[in-house]
Amino acid sequence: MTPNEAPGLGIAEHHEVRRHLETILASRAFRNAPRGQQFLRFVVEETLAGRASDIAEPAVAAQVFNLRAKFDRRNNSIVRAEASHVRRRLRDYYLNAASADSVVIELPRGGYVPVVRIVAGSRPPNAGLGRLAAWMSLFRPRRSGPRE
Repeated sequence: MTPNEAPGLGIAEHHEVRRHLETILASRAFRNAPRGQQFLRFVVEETLAGRASDIAEPAVAAQVFNLRAKFDRRNNSIVRAEASHVRRRLRDYYLNAASADSVVIELPRGGYVPVVRIVAGSRPPNAGLGRLAAWMSLFRPRRSGPRE
């Protein structure tokens, strides 16, 4: 792995993530959302390139919405609004995906850096759950330390 690649992912995983990204972007959830497609593609590609620390509101505004000098995040919520739309579209994609995805891409609230997970086996972690249970699992808090 070269220094500019995402940590923990090898070249094969990068290709797998990119294939999965294209599947998501072609899905019903993203098909008619060009801004959402650009947003998700930008943040995933930046993450894979090892530039996740550079993903911030001004960078997204410049690259996705072509708002360079005139972007003022205090008066313009376009990036935050689109991030919310992308999160909803990702949730819809994973709730309705019929295939057993081996990659899961999430966009946690509070930021623009996606979390890319390679799922062991051929079934996503929520496969076999009901739609409501799968949806609820997307909002379950994650523990950072051992249980007491």
